[in-house]
Amino acid sequence: MISRRQSLILLGGTAAGLALAGCGRKAGPERKDVIFATQKNGVPFLAETRGEFAKRLEKRGLGPVKWVEFASGPPLIEAIRAGAVDIGLVGDTPVAYAQAAGTDLNFVAAQSFPGLVGSGLLVPAKSSVTSLAQLKGKRIAYTKGSAAEFALAAGLKQVGLGLKDIQAANLSPGDAQTALANGSVDGWVIWDPFFTLAQIRGGAREVPLPASGLNTTAFYIASGDFTRNRTDVLRATLDELRAEAAWGNANRNFYRDQVAKATRLPPQVLDGMLARYKDFLFRVDPVTPEVIENQQKVSDYLFDAGVLPKRVDASKAAWTGWKPA
Repeated sequence: MISRRQSLILLGGTAAGLALAGCGRKAGPERKDVIFATQKNGVPFLAETRGEFAKRLEKRGLGPVKWVEFASGPPLIEAIRAGAVDIGLVGDTPVAYAQAAGTDLNFVAAQSFPGLVGSGLLVPAKSSVTSLAQLKGKRIAYTKGSAAEFALAAGLKQVGLGLKDIQAANLSPGDAQTALANGSVDGWVIWDPFFTLAQIRGGAREVPLPASGLNTTAFYIASGDFTRNRTDVLRATLDELRAEAAWGNANRNFYRDQVAKATRLPPQVLDGMLARYKDFLFRVDPVTPEVIENQQKVSDYLFDAGVLPKRVDASKAAWTGWKPA
């Protein structure tokens, strides 16, 4: 999924560091700035690198915009929890985890992808594994609490297995990339552009993941405090993100070149990667009943797989107070 990106160096302890530095602040009406979490792709990445999004917000008397980079959803969620960022883009699984943990946040806009576009299972080139059913007893790396965990749990269920049937290695993307390359794990479930990087640079081989029948959704999430106390700012932010998404869909080459610069992937490789997203490369859509229903199924899936400590009601985290301008 495109809320899934490469940052070869996670800003160590970002959420805690920001909070301790005094950046974990409430979103009270006296605040003007918008602290945005980014990763190295998706609409927030485009907005940061192009620079027009922040200018448009400031013309509306909002901002300035501040950007903080993360490697994956779980540390981004922690930053939301700490009050260190106001809004960001994550996958569906981190949102389910956050709800189960009682985190005060809302999913305020969405982008849905059919199936598991953007995530995949990789094994070393010389591995004997050719199907998911052969993972039983194998050591598989993924980032716990990320969309990769759901992709793996959903795939295993389709072949009659569960997460308990593998040896899980909870690793950050950078560490997992190294572990796969040196053979200390048998497989790695990961998203683009890590997925493509490992194939191009490390010769990793894809093993297809069975479809779950659910959409994969990237959620724009905001802290509960930001949603409640700066609702007008949130609506304006989503309007401008939607405008940025429209620009990005019409200017894919700019986005491709910026991702290439950030990841050092050749542009022609990125062309193939981006082609998988077809017409839904960038979307910023309101939260609909269909989106909530899909998220409920994802959360139930994760509870049944034994990774969520309790069932959650996805509708409790949904915010439907935005209609695009």
